Amino acid sequence: MTKTRYASGKFLYGLFFLVIMPAALWFWAKFTEPMIRYPPVESKTAGWIFTITGGLLMLWGIFSLIKYGKGLPMNAFPPSQFVTRGPYRFSRHPIYWGFGIFMIGTFIWEGSASGLWLVTPVTILSMIALVWGYEKNDLKERFPNQSIKTVLHLPENKPEPATFRDHLYLVFLVVILLTLGNYLVLKLSDPAPPFIGKQLNIHQVIENPYLQLFSLVFIIIVPFLLKKKDILFEWAISAILGLALSIFIALIFPVAGAQYFSDRISISHVSFGLNLSLITVPIFLILISLKSILRQSKQLFSFACLIALLLIIIQLINSRSWILHLTTSFLIFFLAANYNRIWFFLKNISEKIANSWQEWVFGKVRVFNHGFYIGIGVFLAILYAGILSGRIYAWAILVSTLIGVVFAALWAQIIEGSEKLKRPFGYYGCVASIPFSCLAVWAMGINVWIIIAVGSVIMPWAQAIGRLRCLVNGCCHGSPVNNQKIGIRYFHVRSRVCTISGMKGELLHPTQLYAILWLFLVGFILLALYVNRFSPSFIFGLYLILTGIGRFVEEAYRGEAQTMIIRGLRLYQWIAILSVVIGIIMTIIPTEQVIVISGLGWETLAAAGIGGLFAWFAMGIDFPSSNIRFSRLV
Repeated sequence: MTKTRYASGKFLYGLFFLVIMPAALWFWAKFTEPMIRYPPVESKTAGWIFTITGGLLMLWGIFSLIKYGKGLPMNAFPPSQFVTRGPYRFSRHPIYWGFGIFMIGTFIWEGSASGLWLVTPVTILSMIALVWGYEKNDLKERFPNQSIKTVLHLPENKPEPATFRDHLYLVFLVVILLTLGNYLVLKLSDPAPPFIGKQLNIHQVIENPYLQLFSLVFIIIVPFLLKKKDILFEWAISAILGLALSIFIALIFPVAGAQYFSDRISISHVSFGLNLSLITVPIFLILISLKSILRQSKQLFSFACLIALLLIIIQLINSRSWILHLTTSFLIFFLAANYNRIWFFLKNISEKIANSWQEWVFGKVRVFNHGFYIGIGVFLAILYAGILSGRIYAWAILVSTLIGVVFAALWAQIIEGSEKLKRPFGYYGCVASIPFSCLAVWAMGINVWIIIAVGSVIMPWAQAIGRLRCLVNGCCHGSPVNNQKIGIRYFHVRSRVCTISGMKGELLHPTQLYAILWLFLVGFILLALYVNRFSPSFIFGLYLILTGIGRFVEEAYRGEAQTMIIRGLRLYQWIAILSVVIGIIMTIIPTEQVIVISGLGWETLAAAGIGGLFAWFAMGIDFPSSNIRFSRLV
């Protein structure tokens, strides 16, 4: 009987991932095709190349797991042996790489804009979430003494001499990513004239776009000048982050995305053939290279500065807007080239906030400092939502907020309530309150979809501010991590980390900070969708998808003792999966974008004030002498 169930489980698992899920993704692309406004990419030849390459890579990975791993590529029924042969010599996850390439090829062959710009990115993000939120930790537990070092790996971040292989591989990697990044930026960006700045009027010889090839040569030479692995590693990571930020800006702010491309280069049509636009080097890559050269040699840096200055002038001359190019380049350079310093700054600030607990007692009332974070967050959220939607929606936004806070308390009381946790709050209670909030808003005679749309836009930032309270309170805390560069410590006796989890002074993953960073990016994406008048159901669906993906990964690094684990996944990971599924369904529902008049009125200010005070009272004030439910926060 057990063997029959085991065989049936394998069959159903394979049926779902090999048949049902690919079919569902294909139908999702078909149903959402009218909603995607980014241009499709259609090429039968390129489509076939990508599809066949991805398919063969997948089959090679599956065959290797069966032959060398003595099992099937199923997380529920994993192989018994650790595999480092076949395609696993080149990549840790060849099956996922293959499936991603296969999807890209399929949707290029079909000319599906939704498949390429919505379904494929969400699927790739989901595969990354599965790796980081489950498989990575699972492999460490099952094979604690095994590790895999692939051929296509970055140099180690150590002060050791770099090899020729390191130099050659990084040149190839960055040039490929540069070409791909430029292609994506061109496709995502608005070809309209820039909203600020213009081209420089310089002699036509200097304006020759072919001079930009010198910048490409510079980027190719730079890695060979960096002799240490750690410097080479930093250059590669900074370059990759910079290109990713460039694509992100093009996605959320199309009018500024492609301003470093020249009008003199034909960019109205970009194909997979040779096109100078695809090898245009943004200024931030030149600046990142200069910073790495400075670490290598001050003498070499002086000479490189002269060359870089000439290259920057050439790039500015060939920009549609030299002001936008320079501004965005310095912003991207600051973020990408200082990623380590920025991370340590945020981590250290998070640790200080986590140990900043203060409380004041006034008779039978106790006030906590962490309540101010949530009060300010809710105030700003309602204010922001009210400005986006207009003052006539202010009271409906307030009603939805109040219902959300109440449901957050009820949810956590049912899931986590105990003698030690008399008034906890849970985010998914707010999500569960949405049907009831919609009913209340409908009863007020207000368009429900407007409230859903603006709520989806402001929620990521409201959640991010709310995570500051989590840091002080010690809730949503991480699991132990043996890395000083990552972990933070909790010492305050009132923190849940010390009183409930018993992890005082231990290095823990800063999961609240992970969430803040992810939600910050999600907020910009949803705001861009709202400004560009995507349908409310689509915005809400993408909110559920993106927050669900982020929560799945975050939960894998949490260490709260009271969270249930069901079949290898934490409770909230299962809920996060459900959130993604519901989000996909929501994106399919057709709804019209209702035109609203944005603005600020006294109603919005009043609603924001009332909502902020209510949230502050609920999560920052309690009654320590009482012992009834909801009376005490600690």
